[in-house]
Amino acid sequence: MKIPTISFFTIGIFLLFPPPLSFSQSATLGPVSLSLKKGIVLRSFTDTKNRALTPSTLIPFFAFDIDDQVVDPQEFKCLQQGDSLYFRTDKMEGSMVYINYDKGAKFRLRIRNKDNVKHSVSNVLPFGKDSQSIYITGAGNFEWPYYLNRSQLFRPGYGPIGVVLPDNAWHLGFSDIPLEISNKRLCGLARRAGISKGNFTRWHAELEPGGEVIYHLWLDTHEGEWQNGLKLMFQERYLYDLDDFNNSLYERHDLSWIKSAWIILLQSAWDHEWYDALIHQSIYEETLSKYDRMVGGYDVFAIWPTWPRLGLDQRSQFELYEDLPGGLKQLKHQAELAHEMGKKYFLSYNPWDKPEQEKFHRTNLKKLLEQTDADGLVLDTKGESDAWLQNLADSVKPGIIMYSEGMAVPKNMTGIVAGRVHDALYMPPVLNLNKLIKPDFAIFRVLQVADGELHREIAAAFFNGYGVEINTMRPGRPASLQDDLFFLGQTTKILRDNQSVFFNYNYLPLIHTQMDSIYVNKWETDEKIIYTIYSLRPTGFRSPLFGFDELQVTNSSITEEPYHFVSLWNHEEIQAVKMDGKYYLPVNVASFDRAFLGTRSEAQVECIAVLPKLLEVDLEHDTLYFGSSFGNRIEITAGNPSYSSRTFPFDMGKGFISLYETFGRYEGKIVIQLYGGNELLDERIVKIDPGSPRLIVRQEQTNKPAIAPEDMIFIPGGRYDFVSYDDEDDDEPFISCPYHNDTLHLIMKSFYMDKYPVTNQQFKNFLKKSHYFPVDTTNFLRHWKNGEIPSGMENHPVVYVSYQDAKAYADWTGKRLPTEQEWQYSAQGSSFRKWPWGDTFDASRCNFNVYHTTAVDAFPEGISPFGVMDLVGNVWQITGDVYDNGAYYFNVIKGGSYYKPGKSQWYLKGGPRPLSHSQIQLMVGPSFDRSSTVGFRCIMDAIE
Repeated sequence: MKIPTISFFTIGIFLLFPPPLSFSQSATLGPVSLSLKKGIVLRSFTDTKNRALTPSTLIPFFAFDIDDQVVDPQEFKCLQQGDSLYFRTDKMEGSMVYINYDKGAKFRLRIRNKDNVKHSVSNVLPFGKDSQSIYITGAGNFEWPYYLNRSQLFRPGYGPIGVVLPDNAWHLGFSDIPLEISNKRLCGLARRAGISKGNFTRWHAELEPGGEVIYHLWLDTHEGEWQNGLKLMFQERYLYDLDDFNNSLYERHDLSWIKSAWIILLQSAWDHEWYDALIHQSIYEETLSKYDRMVGGYDVFAIWPTWPRLGLDQRSQFELYEDLPGGLKQLKHQAELAHEMGKKYFLSYNPWDKPEQEKFHRTNLKKLLEQTDADGLVLDTKGESDAWLQNLADSVKPGIIMYSEGMAVPKNMTGIVAGRVHDALYMPPVLNLNKLIKPDFAIFRVLQVADGELHREIAAAFFNGYGVEINTMRPGRPASLQDDLFFLGQTTKILRDNQSVFFNYNYLPLIHTQMDSIYVNKWETDEKIIYTIYSLRPTGFRSPLFGFDELQVTNSSITEEPYHFVSLWNHEEIQAVKMDGKYYLPVNVASFDRAFLGTRSEAQVECIAVLPKLLEVDLEHDTLYFGSSFGNRIEITAGNPSYSSRTFPFDMGKGFISLYETFGRYEGKIVIQLYGGNELLDERIVKIDPGSPRLIVRQEQTNKPAIAPEDMIFIPGGRYDFVSYDDEDDDEPFISCPYHNDTLHLIMKSFYMDKYPVTNQQFKNFLKKSHYFPVDTTNFLRHWKNGEIPSGMENHPVVYVSYQDAKAYADWTGKRLPTEQEWQYSAQGSSFRKWPWGDTFDASRCNFNVYHTTAVDAFPEGISPFGVMDLVGNVWQITGDVYDNGAYYFNVIKGGSYYKPGKSQWYLKGGPRPLSHSQIQLMVGPSFDRSSTVGFRCIMDAIE
């Protein structure tokens, strides 16, 4: 939003403050009374009952930073004129006016750069930074990995804690201050609203000389603890992002299943664990249940067959789906299998792919959903959904979820019920206030497996009461993954067992604790209370931590109350401790290596539950007696319950078991859990005391002819300096590939290289004589018509062949596919040239902007130093180098092709490519890998 320059600034503030004029001593703006003797000090706030409420301490009305330096509010020179308050500092001048509003008091704050150089404004904060106030402002450093999430929450008596805010509100300022009236507090929110002669960054309003920025400030009172002020501004007012919240999506029963999902697996189609490209076998079924005994299974499987493969040829994302092994029929089979296992199946959607073809998108997306029976869509590059998307999905079947790549901001939460904490936030703050804004919005923290060190992110997700997305799109499966998944299984089991508490509005973040650096969130229903605990104390903590006074203690001894206290992390029953007339709950938080602080290995968790006493348990010698009149099953576990533990289910009623007969000579705790459906109702623990019972294709040499075979060029051996790269402007490729930015000094052996790429005619001769017929014929020679070469294309390079098809041709001819180094050496010669003809691109020497294949001899001036032709711009050329990065297979293709996709940055770069450019071709299966832009040529080894 751009704003007009106000008349106040047009006439200049100095006209309002002529030298002889005395500054005002006080001012009134709507319900606010101010003292202007030393800056702008809040004297009182008149509430809706017409009571003038006074802050318990002298406090500025607002404060802000200039160039990241705090401006002392006492430096403000102020006066009131009409309904506006004017102020100035050395570098800035501004005004504030009260705006009549029905949801709290609203003020418009304008700040103008009156200097002759550029300045920035940031951290506009109601009531300033006061040691006795609760406030949120930008405070972290600007270095990676914190520069995206610098916001911190300050509380008296504690160190600051980082907070995650909506992506349109990282700049906000929030404050909550005590008033002299008991149990009454005043909270304030500042958000920017417009700018002129400047621009907004994530944290700053950068103002040119004469530029100005507008902020809106809202104030309102509330009762009780400071968290109620946070709830007022974040949860009830949605940060003033919208006036009214349409809650209809959240009230739909068919979409509510997402609140039962805690783990999503997002997997690329080229991942080994979805489909093995070399043996042509689906691995999906095995993957779907692979970690069941560690994490209790994935709730949602999501397949991704598009970026970064999309753009290699003309196929749209929908055609890529159709060309996956087995096509849409196989995807539907996979969805059915997921459904049989009680799981859901998601597809991925790329709105940026041919975005101008709206009808095309709608038609094909609906077809895709109908023919696969998918349950959701991963919305790439989106932080929200569009109404047409949900409407389209609803027309297919109920319950289809839109799942955005980013987290929806409050105004967009009305149109989507699930989103994620993006892994671009590498070290996200501990407390995610998006959860407070909309507790029934399903959030998933991205766990990028290749990053390793997932412990901290799992702990933070648990602390905030939301799930995770296991993202395996990048290669890399660290050995530490097993430990991380086991930890995830522990946290997820607690979340699943207590799902009811994590999606209601009885959520209180950061309750008061006896110790700093140990944070506690409280979650409550009528049946139980859950406290999730996140500790940054390396030494651990084993002592009373927080008070328990939520329920009225009616009995002389708390042990006689109809509830009890259980550590669901350690699976120990705990006893409340009375100190100074108040009960406190002790915790047992494990220690961790101090060296882990500031890394993604830091933190430990704990979880305390207040549960009703519903289980009757008694241990007499070896016999465990148990029973309950509630719930529908009892589970008994030797040791801490987990997805891999020895657990036995029992029907309701009263019963008994011999622990020795059931668990053998096990010694330790026995955990008895009562469930109603999937919800934990109660837990008891008894103990048995001790003494009572990780180049997968190596090129094989061909025969070595004494003279050059027909249509082959002799490439003499010699020294060769080899360099390869992907994109010169990409320092951090998404997939780590075998690029060699540092020169490799090679001694090349002699060989023969095909003078031209293999042509349609040559390939037809091969088929006729060899009787080759691929097992999977999907897209095989798709450009041929009824098995015949289109007229005039006999001498064009053959395309729509897979790596396996090319290798079969090479084997039949007694040749082989070249390595990347051999292909590049035959193209560059001993000199490091960018193009076969030299270092300057010449469009007349190759297929450039022709937009289709050309005859392989169409550009004789494109010859390499050794005499090899048609190396760049016609078709990508397959090399024999096949790699396995531990996650999926790929081979290297060279030279570029005639095809250039659209302008989106997400497409592969097309057209002729420099000789040193390496492009990987992710391998899924022949049907998927065959392309209109990829061909090949062969080589033979030579006698030295």
